[in-house]
Amino acid sequence: MMRTTYLSGTLPDVETSPLLYLRFTPKAPIELILDVAARLDNCGIIIVTAEGLDDGDKPKLCKASVVLGLTTTQKLLENEAEIIKLVKPCRTMDSNILQIMEHFSVDARDNFIHVDGSIDKDNERFYDSLGLFTAAERVLLLQSMINSVPVLDANNTTTNSAAQDSDRCLKRTFHSILEKYSNAGEDNSKLLLVTSLRTLGYVDVVCPVHIPHLREYILRDTLNLMTSPPVHAIRNYYGEGVAFYFAWMDFVSKWIRIPGIIGLIVYCVRKRRGYTIDNCDLTPFFGIVIFVWATIFNRFWERREASLAYQWGSYAITDRDTLHYGKRANFKGEMRQSPVTGRIEKFYSPTKRKLKCAVSILLSTLLLVCPCMIMCISMNTQGYISSDDAKEWGSEDHPLHFKFFAELAEPGGIFDASSSWKCFLPIILRSIMVNFMNQMYRKAAEVLTEWENHELAQHHENSLVLKRFAFEAFDAYIVLFYLAIYERNIHLLRLELVGAMSADTFRRMLTESVIPYALQKLSAQNDNRSMNTKKDDDTDKGTEQQCSAEVGMDEYEVFDDYIEMLIQFGYITLFASAFPLASFVAIFANIIEYRSDCWKLSRVFRRPDVIKTASIGMWKHLLNMMVSLSALTNCLIFAFTSSQLQQFIPNRYVIDHFGRPALKTGTAEETMLLMLGLEHSLILLAALVKSIVPKVPQHVKNGINKREYLHQALLSKGRLRMMEAEAAITVQNYLAKPKLEKNVTM
Repeated sequence: MMRTTYLSGTLPDVETSPLLYLRFTPKAPIELILDVAARLDNCGIIIVTAEGLDDGDKPKLCKASVVLGLTTTQKLLENEAEIIKLVKPCRTMDSNILQIMEHFSVDARDNFIHVDGSIDKDNERFYDSLGLFTAAERVLLLQSMINSVPVLDANNTTTNSAAQDSDRCLKRTFHSILEKYSNAGEDNSKLLLVTSLRTLGYVDVVCPVHIPHLREYILRDTLNLMTSPPVHAIRNYYGEGVAFYFAWMDFVSKWIRIPGIIGLIVYCVRKRRGYTIDNCDLTPFFGIVIFVWATIFNRFWERREASLAYQWGSYAITDRDTLHYGKRANFKGEMRQSPVTGRIEKFYSPTKRKLKCAVSILLSTLLLVCPCMIMCISMNTQGYISSDDAKEWGSEDHPLHFKFFAELAEPGGIFDASSSWKCFLPIILRSIMVNFMNQMYRKAAEVLTEWENHELAQHHENSLVLKRFAFEAFDAYIVLFYLAIYERNIHLLRLELVGAMSADTFRRMLTESVIPYALQKLSAQNDNRSMNTKKDDDTDKGTEQQCSAEVGMDEYEVFDDYIEMLIQFGYITLFASAFPLASFVAIFANIIEYRSDCWKLSRVFRRPDVIKTASIGMWKHLLNMMVSLSALTNCLIFAFTSSQLQQFIPNRYVIDHFGRPALKTGTAEETMLLMLGLEHSLILLAALVKSIVPKVPQHVKNGINKREYLHQALLSKGRLRMMEAEAAITVQNYLAKPKLEKNVTM
């Protein structure tokens, strides 16, 4: 077995260092493992390390599973880059246009090597010696190769369609090896190898291999409080999927300072004037500022996103580019001849998928009934809904009042709301129940999304994100909306906001970083004690232990990082008129947030799969949805939840018998129209901002136009050469014609 040595400042040699780990489960038969290894080898995939196998290819007794370290050759990586149409900076022959973004081509590979200005000095360490592929692109290409390996019938020796396109393409021809391990009569000819192994439970982990010195370089730069996170380095190592999150976090951290400072000023002025959040006349204007800020923020993030996508080669330079990235291995469909290319392809009816999506939405909504009941019970046990509310409702019963649970929050009860410590018990119980339901809802969302059968991984991810976000947002905002719209109590709303922001921050840091890290360390100590009790003469014992530790880490999900930031964004925008200091608190929370995210990415989780994407996906649409909704929520708080509107039109208000300001009889309709008019004005203002500020920067448009110009110029030159050749042939035929006639006469 070969020990992998990493040289500081350069990428390891591709043919001697593993790029991916593939771990078999303990139930995988040794014959299957050896057959899979042989098949991968026949496909040009090199097995560099094989932990759990000795020189005689027999499993070691001390190992619970076998881990293969996989790589390939530089030539096959380049072939795969051409197949998936990887976009890279490319030199041109035009003196006015030095370089463009172009699909990689093996024939023109010299134009893609060491392109001037495409690699800065700080990121050279993330490229191979040719300056061609980054560490992330190597993994992406090998992932594409492995995921395209099919399981063929025993007598089937045909190559796949990609291999038929070019002699340079990898010839993926091999015999079926899962036939004796799968169900009898199952057709393996249309399945993929890795997908089949996962489905049958023989493989549980396929993950990229960490390169320690690059991982530590990124972590060190990110933890530096004086600098922004190294977004380009993160992209070159982890891929666009992770890099876009950190780019967005960096963007948020810088832009949040504007409303944070304004919110602090509003708070200080309010305190100096002796006003409360209920009657401060500056707070409504802060809500408008937040809405305008959020609108401009989203638009400029879209511009930043497009700029990064173009620079990273993930921007769709043609209409069909998105089809070459992220096709799902689990996509099911009927084989048909493509009406566009004429090739055999897998097809699933879009109409059936839309019907399934509609059913999924209905089922997901029904699943929210249970957490809705838990939230109602929680509000009773927290004292938000009590028997005192009956005085305000008169002869009517409070629709959400449950006497048994509400009595538990009364003085002397086990959840006494006036107690300094008992009041936290229902909050803790609710958090436990929510975490449990979140796990259950996550499984249900995954099953429903898989049933929808999306072709592209990005569409699958978007659908899954939408379902899971619905549950998380429901948990985070349902109590706040109840207090703002139903109870119309801004003091309780503000108190709940402060508690929710604090609790969410500490809960997520505890569950996502501290607890996983502690469990990982405890597991590592147990493994070390177990290994020390056994004799092992392998000289690469340390390397194997490191390999087992790496594949044994938990899988990183960027969803967890996005959701907590989106929930925070909702606290800041949706309820700006109730808690102006939220944006100021978020400044310091975000400084810690993305640094802790990078730390857990390096220490707690294994290296994530490389995902080629051009944006933050569904999260961008959810952000825009929140901004639009914030216009309505802040207007409601301004007009009905608080007494802020009373400061401007006091003659419309009276003091009711509970000592609270209330609208005069007959003025509610006019106030509602006033509120809706303000809300619609804000929406129109947002539309105006979006129409003035383009989504795509001009330099990106120029880059696309340059590429189109060069392609048209090449086509024109080609047509001109064809016309010149045809003209030359015509002239030759014309000159030769008299000679032929003369010969005929003679």
